[in-house]
Amino acid sequence: MDPVLVQVGPFALRWYGMMVAASVLAGIWLTRRTAPLVALPQDLPDRVAFPFVLALLAGARLGYVVSHPAPYLAEPWEILRVDRGGLSSHGAIAAGLLYATWLGRREGISPWSFTDACASWIPLANALVRFGNFMNGELYGDPTTLPWGVVFPTAPDAPRHPLQLYEIATSLLLLTAVPGWLRSRRFPGEVFWKTLAVMSAVRLLLDFLRSEHRVLGPLALGQVAALVVLGAAAWFLVRHGPRAARG
Repeated sequence: MDPVLVQVGPFALRWYGMMVAASVLAGIWLTRRTAPLVALPQDLPDRVAFPFVLALLAGARLGYVVSHPAPYLAEPWEILRVDRGGLSSHGAIAAGLLYATWLGRREGISPWSFTDACASWIPLANALVRFGNFMNGELYGDPTTLPWGVVFPTAPDAPRHPLQLYEIATSLLLLTAVPGWLRSRRFPGEVFWKTLAVMSAVRLLLDFLRSEHRVLGPLALGQVAALVVLGAAAWFLVRHGPRAARG
């Protein structure tokens, strides 16, 4: 595996950047198709794509810097070097929720319906970015003797669990479930939070195979964030579900 897809002189086209770009393009296309299913104008994704993507990238970068502050304390200008990687999905989620809230007020739409439309591509975006992580040789798991273990150039000591590939597989399975959830949606926000709940549960389980990255007892940093998202999803789904409405 090689993180660089194409090298022309000093210019390097990296797999990770390509996967982020592909996730953006796929997101715009899928959200445009999904918008009518959640009572949103079909042209809305095109109109808001650029500022929304900027908000997601800024949130993802800020989330990474906050969770990994050490390298940036001595050289804070490195925060702007997004070409060197360092994005946090949980930072992107936070920024996306803030943007959806602002957009709802500006457009007079349900911000939760907007997030439901976005749920149509979140699993695909996760799968694409995890492939970029795989090509970078990062986010791997513990050593394993299983036949599908992968020897990463960044950890050549032993075959390791390819957690990126595990997450790609589960995200693609989730991607097939989301359209059905959209068609049977009972209340705004349901599909978004169900999608995040499944992805967070997967992350929580997979990161138990990363024993080298514990930060809080048996939990890795990603698991702490996953538990926060799972708690938020459970609270929202219980509070806004049909039983709550009848009560």
